[in-house]
Amino acid sequence: MKLVSSSSRKKKHRTAQNTTGGRDSNKYKTRADARDGNKYRSSADTRDSNKYKSNADANAAVRVNTADNKKLNKANNSKGSAKDPARKRKNGTRTAVIVLSVIIVAILASVIALGFYVRSLDTVFPNVWAEGIKLSGFTLAETTQALIDDGYENRADGISVSVVFPDETSFLVSGQEVGLSLNAAEAAAKVMAFGRDGSLINNVQTYINAFFNRTDLTDLCEASYNEGIVRERAIEHTSIFNETLLDNALEMDDDKITIVKGTGFELADADEVFDLAILILQRAIEENEHLTARYVPEAKTDNLIDLQIIFDSIHVDPVSAEYDPETMSATESSSGRTFDLLEAEDMLYRAEKGSTIVIPILILEPELSQDELNSMLFRDVIAERTTTIAGTSNRFHNISLASEHIDGTLLQPGGLFSFNEIVGIRTSARGFKEANAYIGGMLELDIGGGICQVSSTIYGALLYTHLEVVERRPHGMIVSYMKDKDGKTVHGQDATVAWGQIDFKFRNNMPLPIRVEVKIDGRELTVKLIGTKMDDTYIELEYVEISRTSPKVVYEDDDELYIGQTETLTGGMIGIVSETYRNHFTAAGELIERSLVTKDIYRVQNIRIKVGTLPPPPQPTHDPGDEYGESEV
Repeated sequence: MKLVSSSSRKKKHRTAQNTTGGRDSNKYKTRADARDGNKYRSSADTRDSNKYKSNADANAAVRVNTADNKKLNKANNSKGSAKDPARKRKNGTRTAVIVLSVIIVAILASVIALGFYVRSLDTVFPNVWAEGIKLSGFTLAETTQALIDDGYENRADGISVSVVFPDETSFLVSGQEVGLSLNAAEAAAKVMAFGRDGSLINNVQTYINAFFNRTDLTDLCEASYNEGIVRERAIEHTSIFNETLLDNALEMDDDKITIVKGTGFELADADEVFDLAILILQRAIEENEHLTARYVPEAKTDNLIDLQIIFDSIHVDPVSAEYDPETMSATESSSGRTFDLLEAEDMLYRAEKGSTIVIPILILEPELSQDELNSMLFRDVIAERTTTIAGTSNRFHNISLASEHIDGTLLQPGGLFSFNEIVGIRTSARGFKEANAYIGGMLELDIGGGICQVSSTIYGALLYTHLEVVERRPHGMIVSYMKDKDGKTVHGQDATVAWGQIDFKFRNNMPLPIRVEVKIDGRELTVKLIGTKMDDTYIELEYVEISRTSPKVVYEDDDELYIGQTETLTGGMIGIVSETYRNHFTAAGELIERSLVTKDIYRVQNIRIKVGTLPPPPQPTHDPGDEYGESEV
């Protein structure tokens, strides 16, 4: 159906009227022309005829249009009368929908507004109770204080649980024992959150309902306590119960277990006991009182002895002795016991009901007993090195004094050896004397000179072990007292020291202690590292000389010496670049590992000779009179 607007319909009506009027006008106009033409023949008559004809036509058109308009108006009025009831019904429905929408919007707006109001409240809802306290209208701070005043945080005093076993034995755990604590602030926050943690509509519904119904809040906060204590108590009593049960059901000797197949019983499970104790403790906290629970072991369907439980109850691992640094001796050791669980289960499975099964108990010896470990302490010389002392008596004195400070030094496992810390500062007041020492590449007198031979000899012995070297520096120039087993001078195996500047340190990275012994016999300085060899392997050192540089002779003019005079400043030292390797062998002499220990560079020292440039003084003149004396007159 094509719809048109009312203005379009009116326009069509007007068009229809005009068209109809035109047709009627032409019709009457033709008829009038015929009548008038017959009646009048002259031109005057013709003019009069036309005049009257025009007036007649106009009048006829008016009459026709008027009649048509009346017909159209009548038709329109008839159509409008038919549509009025439907239009009225439509307008009524529309009005009802609008009114209903307004009401719904108003209700929603009210609910939303009330929801925001409820959420913004800073007090507890009406008719809300917690822990027997009415908290309606309280702020968060007031709620917290009310709970504290009521002793909420001290409820541990009245909370405890008992777990009763089938033999009527039991154990008790109190709130105080497990450090039970309740937080009033956390509980108050939960009270304040009541009715505010849902949707707006749910919050409003809860708020309105609170005016008519009382709400009691429980389980306000997560109780804090030590579960470890509960588990220890559960394990302890479970073990006692099971041992008692096993003693009554089994025949257990030192070397065997005797079981008669078919004598079933139910052993307690420590995990089950623990879970039950925790569950009942939670309820006791909620109800704020003492509660008792009865533990009943889960029944076994086959009514057979659970060998795993028996194994767990009698199996004991051996305890090996360990070194105790405080007592400087071995701790107590103990044997263990066990049985072959798989073999025992197979024996039980194959046995006939009522038959006797004997399970042998095995004794487990510790890897290391107390006596064995004590006998191992300081049993072996794990490394040794000897050097020959040369030089002046002062140098010998200094070496002897430093050796006395170090001799007997004990290093516990992980202990650090520091030469400077043990020997101390080298001063005359502490007994040290002047002797030659390398200072700035020159051999000069210094208090404590010569003690580097002690640190070098210790380092030389250390190279035969796997002890950890923490700090070590070679001399700037070669030293002659470090020799190999064949008496050949080797380099790269010395360690220099200087108070406040250079130290020699190593760490005992072995599991047992070591002792450093430094002894002097005649002119021989011997260092021994006393401890415990952990295996029968051994170490050999390999010295490799990479390069050698000979010293040059350098002459220096000296205007304080006469021409022809000379003075040697330094005798010269060769320069060496060397590498030291540690070769680790099995007891059978097979090489396990060859590793580079250090690469060292020793500077060359040229031969310096001062040459005089001062002219010789004039010779005195000879006077014969001097030879015979003066003559007397």
